[in-house]
Amino acid sequence: MNFKMLTFVFLLYSLGIYAQKSITTNTISQHIKIDGLLNEDTWKTHLKKVQLKQLSPNNGNLHSNASKIAITNDDSFFYIAAELSSPSITNILTSRDDVGTSDYFGFMIDLFGANREAWAFLVTPANVQTDIKLTPNGNYGEWNAVWESAVKIYDDKWTIELKIPFNSLRFPKKDFSNITINFERFDAVNNENSFWNYINPNINGLLNQFGDLKGLKNVSPPINLSFNPFVSMINEKTPNKLNTYTFTGGLDLKYVHNNAYTIDVSLIPDFSQALSDNQVFNLSPFEIRFNENRQFFVEGAEIFDKGGYLYTRRIGGTPVNKNNFNIEKNEEIINNPISSNIINLLKFTGKTEKGLSIGILNGITSKSEATVKNTVTNETMNIETNPLTNYNSIVIDKTLKNNSFLTFINNSVIRNGNTYDSNLSALLYRWYNKKRTYSMYFKKALSQKYYANLENQFGHEYYASLSKISGKWTGNVSFYLLDDTFDNNDFGYLPRNNQLTLKSNITYTNNNPKKTFSQYRINLQHSRKYYYTLLENEQTYYKLNTSATFKKNNHKAYAVFTYVEKGKNFYEPRVKDRYFNKPAFTETVLEYQTNRNKNLYFAAYFVAVNYLNSDIYTNEIVTGYGVRCRLGQHLFFKLEQDLTKNPSSAGYITQQGSDIIFGKRSIKELTNSLHVNYAINAKLNISTRLRHYWIQVDYDKQFTLLNDGNLTTNNYTINPNNYDENYNNFTIDFIAKWQFAPASEISLGYKLGSNFYNNDVKSSYFSNLKSTLKEDSSNTMSLKMTYFLDFNKIKEKLF
Repeated sequence: MNFKMLTFVFLLYSLGIYAQKSITTNTISQHIKIDGLLNEDTWKTHLKKVQLKQLSPNNGNLHSNASKIAITNDDSFFYIAAELSSPSITNILTSRDDVGTSDYFGFMIDLFGANREAWAFLVTPANVQTDIKLTPNGNYGEWNAVWESAVKIYDDKWTIELKIPFNSLRFPKKDFSNITINFERFDAVNNENSFWNYINPNINGLLNQFGDLKGLKNVSPPINLSFNPFVSMINEKTPNKLNTYTFTGGLDLKYVHNNAYTIDVSLIPDFSQALSDNQVFNLSPFEIRFNENRQFFVEGAEIFDKGGYLYTRRIGGTPVNKNNFNIEKNEEIINNPISSNIINLLKFTGKTEKGLSIGILNGITSKSEATVKNTVTNETMNIETNPLTNYNSIVIDKTLKNNSFLTFINNSVIRNGNTYDSNLSALLYRWYNKKRTYSMYFKKALSQKYYANLENQFGHEYYASLSKISGKWTGNVSFYLLDDTFDNNDFGYLPRNNQLTLKSNITYTNNNPKKTFSQYRINLQHSRKYYYTLLENEQTYYKLNTSATFKKNNHKAYAVFTYVEKGKNFYEPRVKDRYFNKPAFTETVLEYQTNRNKNLYFAAYFVAVNYLNSDIYTNEIVTGYGVRCRLGQHLFFKLEQDLTKNPSSAGYITQQGSDIIFGKRSIKELTNSLHVNYAINAKLNISTRLRHYWIQVDYDKQFTLLNDGNLTTNNYTINPNNYDENYNNFTIDFIAKWQFAPASEISLGYKLGSNFYNNDVKSSYFSNLKSTLKEDSSNTMSLKMTYFLDFNKIKEKLF
């Protein structure tokens, strides 16, 4: 190598530019037994030593231990083998889709090579499988596939075999020249996370830093059709002693056409074993958003996440008119369903070779009715609270040059009868330059509500941002506008509209410090939010974010300092265009985390809020900690506790004529949760979660809100103590799962939910816990069996 070439290679290295690796797959006819023993001739021929480079803790360094990898294929499967040398192997049993603190090996592949989507298959030394859908928007661990793996552990190494069906992937029909892949290895003892094709953290994106896969020729996988029939027995008990038994069955069907277009259908879906919501007592004027825990909606949801317009909890959620009907004095409500029953669900997703992605999600819920009883005649009548409703979401996404994209979204809710219908349409455009250094993002959305007897309502949303996304220095400026009639809450989640927000931030990241840290980051943010219709400044803040990872022990530290100027809250008064003056304050957040990969992990945070120049608000403290411990290979538990103490603040309590009444209040909030998991083996797992939430809101004084946003005393005979709140929520979630065959399982679930409420704000924690446990609770016991049927195997047996 001459001097000029040496200089060129040095410059490439110093700029963080590395040659893209390539590996060749060979089509084989030999049968490979998936047993973890690499004794087939194929592996003896193709297994080669490879160099893996660390992403962390020593970015760019070679992995400490030797690795050998090979990949081959036949007409139906990819086969991957790996031999990973290691003097110490961390072998922990966990549930599926959870690598825990164990070592693991992963294979990632983007069959279109367009940096838009990829699939990752990870396996631990305990042969626990994890599969993940990777996209530029985020990773989706809820995606599940049917594949095989086997592991063999030796004194100084462990060996892996993977057998991944083409039917589990999506790929172009003809062109296989752009396939990209990567291999990942994690060693828990050294905290080393390494990749075959180096991942440069100073370059935005993961998929665009894969290596090339050569040698894959046209393949003809079999018909991709599968069925998941299920049967379930459910016993439900309500707090009012109503006891029901249900024996039901259903079917989930998946069909993939040309290995590009997927149809998922769920007939009579059963979500009885979905995790309980983390209930809280809502003091704010906004709706609380809950996580989506239902498998049908979380799996394959990545295309519908574009723009953040879809909230699938609306399907089967609260009836639209649950609280919108009146009863007479001699009537009482006997039953008022809190959710709508889902009849069926359908999901269609696909991607063409030219980068056009399509997603369709459809759900139908049945009519819901409340039962009202006449206390004089004892007659009952039914009042419709939710009509037969169709929910539909369509997403069309086109890949453009440099992995830019243009996306059209349409979400609609069509209701039977005179209840209003709604629609949302949005257009999104993301641009990247060739080197993926800069990006621009624009979106425009239109919400529409169509009424039978009222004027239709239209609303508008606008967003624009410009970002530098790669390099040590990154930053962003953005503009966000929601008018006062924009509303997508029929199929989305929008806590508020009527805002204009301007934001900017700049970040410095060092991924290769020389001494104390393996990585640190400093970020500065500035934001100004306006109440749009009046162009009144609501909130302005300045924020400094810092984070660092220590080189020696992989501990992490965070510190955030925020100053918020005096502002106007236009929503706490619950009356349009009225506002409440919020004092200026500073907020300090400190957090420390020990090494997540150790058997004992501890994290704690502390938040101090200091209010400035206020007669009502006093300093607030929020703190919490979490302890995670693994005892041996099988048992894991996690304990978390969060505490909020707000000695004095103000909030809305009621109205007297046109006067808005606020109360001075103290808030004490405590959440305790315990999660215990016992993995008997890689296929049998038992998990239990207990959670207790407790809040006390103690009102002391009451004031009238003036037109200038200040509070003043009044002559109303309002007793603030009448608005005191003491609320408890206790839940238990138990689930035992046995995967007796690929994608087939038997599960036993138990859920308990109990609430306790009064106005005794002087009561102690343990007396509240005791009273909550004594309350009549809702209980759900369910036994469910799901069986995976592959059409090709059925065909073989029948014909």
